Amino acid sequence: MVKNNYTRYFRVFKNDTVVTEISTNNLQMLKLRPVKENWLIGDTTEVLGTIAGIPYVLPVNDPLFYGYATRSKAMEMAKAGALNYIDKLINEGAAGEETLLQYRRDHYEDLHINLVYDKIENEKRTERGEGEIIIPQYVPLWF
Repeated sequence: MVKNNYTRYFRVFKNDTVVTEISTNNLQMLKLRPVKENWLIGDTTEVLGTIAGIPYVLPVNDPLFYGYATRSKAMEMAKAGALNYIDKLINEGAAGEETLLQYRRDHYEDLHINLVYDKIENEKRTERGEGEIIIPQYVPLWF
């Protein structure tokens, strides 16, 4: 089956630099969960009433994400979010030093290669239908 990508958005998790393309054409079955020990089996109104009876709770802070309509906007916001998180870790001082170093190790390639200004601008040009500018590849010095 061919995946139709004409309806999509780009997801960036909080404090992360990875931009993930999500197709909204993937229609999946709704996973029903029982409210109590007994699951009501009957006509549709009983099932819908059971789903509506599930109390809504806010998700925990870790898996929050933001969705963007274009890849370039998602790249910009991923970079801005990562830099804000780095600033927050720097302001924590010695307590956040180890977390900061590990974050920089984990996201080095995204911050210094994938999310640079030129690549974001190239993505904007391709979204507008203009030609792409060739950017020389960055070769790390620590090779």
